[in-house]
Amino acid sequence: MKNMKKVLFVTICAMAVMISCKQSNQKVSADSAESEAAVADGIIEENDTTPLPMFLIGGDSKYMHMLYWTKVEEPVKQGEDDEWFEQMHKRWELQEMFRRNAAQYTNRIVDGKMMKVKFVDEVLKNPDGDTPSYGEIHMREEIPSLCARFDFVNSKDNDPGDPEWGTVIVTDSYLKTRKRLDISVLGDDGSYPTLSADIVKQLEKEYGMKTLRSSACETIGKRYTHGVVEFAGEYKNASKDLNDEDRKFALALELIIDGDKIYKMEELGYYDPEYGSVWNADADGYISNNIVAAFEGPKGLELCYTHNAPESFCVGMIYLWNGELIEQEYEMFHCLVDEEIPIWKKDFAEMDKLYHADEMGEDDVELTKWAHCFIDYENDWIWLRDNDDKNGAFFIRKDDKYQLIAIENPRLRPSRCEKDGVFYLKFEGPAGGSSWQHEIHAFKGGERIWKLNVLKVEGEICEAGLNDKDISNEEAKAYLDMVPEGKEITAWFKNVNGDIED
Repeated sequence: MKNMKKVLFVTICAMAVMISCKQSNQKVSADSAESEAAVADGIIEENDTTPLPMFLIGGDSKYMHMLYWTKVEEPVKQGEDDEWFEQMHKRWELQEMFRRNAAQYTNRIVDGKMMKVKFVDEVLKNPDGDTPSYGEIHMREEIPSLCARFDFVNSKDNDPGDPEWGTVIVTDSYLKTRKRLDISVLGDDGSYPTLSADIVKQLEKEYGMKTLRSSACETIGKRYTHGVVEFAGEYKNASKDLNDEDRKFALALELIIDGDKIYKMEELGYYDPEYGSVWNADADGYISNNIVAAFEGPKGLELCYTHNAPESFCVGMIYLWNGELIEQEYEMFHCLVDEEIPIWKKDFAEMDKLYHADEMGEDDVELTKWAHCFIDYENDWIWLRDNDDKNGAFFIRKDDKYQLIAIENPRLRPSRCEKDGVFYLKFEGPAGGSSWQHEIHAFKGGERIWKLNVLKVEGEICEAGLNDKDISNEEAKAYLDMVPEGKEITAWFKNVNGDIED
C-alpha cells in the first residue's frame, strides 16, 4: 500500500492551488518533487474541466457566502520570490475558476440532502469603499467579507442546515459526471468508535509506533470507511523541516479503508517530550477531517472535506485515484472570535452629528478618531475624541442606531468602575474656582438605570439632580457613596480613515 501523497492538483483549465498542511507554518513534504510531478501529470491526463465543488461558509442575515481567499485582481510578480508568486497565483486561479462559473453552482448539499440555490452577487467593497477582508471567517455577520452571495431558490428550503462551518455547492455538470455517495457519521458529538484491532496493529507495525487513539469517523457509499489514527511519541522517520532542523514531529494518519486496503495521508504535527503532540493551536491532539460530501468520479473516489480547528477552518478535496490518496487544500481560513464591529465613515459622521447637535457639544471641536471601549458587558460602546484628547463623546450602538450617552471636555475627565453588578461611567473635574462637578451614569443589564449630576463647592454638595430632576443633598451623597473610585478607560483609537493612533 502506498502512502497518501499531497500534490499540486493541476487540470487542463489550470485549477491548481498550493500544497499546505493543517498547520499554516508547517512546510514539510514526505515525498520528492519528482513523485509529486508524476502524480500531477497523471491528473492532467484526466482532461476534466468540470468546475470543482466549492463551499458555503457563514453568511449574513439574508444570504449564504462563498468566502474568497485572495483578492479578485490577478497577482503581479514583485521581486524574485518565484515560489511565493506561484503559490499566490495558483490560489487565485482556483478562485477565478469559481468566479467564472459562479452562476452554475445551483446545488447545495448538507447532511446528505440536496437543494437548489442561486448565485446573487459578489461583495467586493465594504461600506468605506475598500476591499473587505479575505481568507478570514468572522463570527459577526455585520463584518463584510470578500465573497459571493447565494440564496435558496425555494423559500421552503430556507436554512435547512447551518452553513457556518461549510456546506458543499456543485454545478449540474459535476453531478452529471459523478455519482453522489451517502455518508453515515459514526458516533455522536465527535465520540467515534475505535478502528478494528487488526487495522491498528497493521499500522503500528508499519510505522514502528504505538497508537495513542484511533477513530472510525464515517462510512461512505456503504463501501469505504474514513478513519484516523494518532500515534504516541515522536515520528523519527519524517523528512527534516528545512526551516527548523531541530523540530521533532508528531504523526497522525487520515485513512480511507476499502475492504482490506488502507490508503493513508500523513499529517505531521509538532512533538515536545514534555508537552506532547500538537497539530493546531489551542487543540488537544489531532482533529480529524470531516467528510461533508462524497462522489464516485471518472477515476475514483472524490471527497469534499472540512477541517475545523479552534483558530482555523480548512476546506478542500481528497481524491482516491490510481491507488493513491491525493489532497487538494483550497484554503485554510483564519477564524476570528470576539471581533469588534467596525465603525465605518458613515457611522462616524452620524455620531459626529449627534455630538454637535447636543447642547454640550462644542461647535469648534473637530472629532477625528474613535475607539471601542469597555464600560459594561451588554452594550457596544464607542468613544470619539479630538486630536488633543481633550474633547470627546461616548456612544452606545444598538441595532445599528447610535445613542449619545455623555460628553467629555477638558474639565470633565472620564473613568469607569463597577460594583454589585452595576457599571458606572463617571465624569469628574473642576467647575471653576473651588467647585467640583460629578456626572455619573449607572448601567445594569445593559440599560441605564440612573444619571446623577452633582456640584460641590469647597467639598460640600450645593446642587444635585437625578435623571434631570432635583434631589436633596442627602440623597445625592447616598448615591455618591455607593459608587467606587473610577479607573482609567482603556482604548486604542483609530482616526477616521482607519489608521491606528500611535
